Amino acid sequence: MADELLVFEQTIEALFVRALGGKLSIECRARLRQVGLDVDQKLKPAYSFQCWMNTLRILAEEVHPKLPLPEATFKLGEAYVEGFRQTMLGRAVMSLLRVLGPRRTLARATQSFRAGNNYTETRLAELSPTQFDLWMNEVGAFPEFTAGIIQAGMRMSGAKDLNVEPRGYDGHGCTYRISWREASVSSGVESGTDSKGPKRSASSRTL
Repeated sequence: MADELLVFEQTIEALFVRALGGKLSIECRARLRQVGLDVDQKLKPAYSFQCWMNTLRILAEEVHPKLPLPEATFKLGEAYVEGFRQTMLGRAVMSLLRVLGPRRTLARATQSFRAGNNYTETRLAELSPTQFDLWMNEVGAFPEFTAGIIQAGMRMSGAKDLNVEPRGYDGHGCTYRISWREASVSSGVESGTDSKGPKRSASSRTL
């Protein structure tokens, strides 16, 4: 992992400009400036990891003030993917995910996250054809934010009835249990590991 953890300009642009730029109040913008992010000026090439964590907390508090922090940051993760889709790089990446499908999308997790930072490392363990454990070395103070990114990205890849559950979070790294159902090409019916109804909690989302 890099000595200095950096989050790149395109990550900031995706979330703070593309996805939520129109929802940032004057007060929110002022709070962001206090921790090192001025969204009204040209973005820097990279920002420190601590700045990134500070801005995520502020954004969660300002954009989703009535939600618990885990749920608010999960929603920010989903919003990030939507904003990333609107960037030049994001359009290319999302087109690739649709071609790759869920399994190969997970296999490329390191490359996908490294498009936005210089530190992500991952390990993938297959539990069944549609259930995997994905370990990530550094998710900061908000593991649910990354869960939201995984959820939205896997949805883009074609995963159905998706469930992303953070497990084993140690303050830095986190393992995500990811399961889904997908259509059978031969029979046209869906099959998978999880046939239960929707689950809703701060650390688990099923669509």
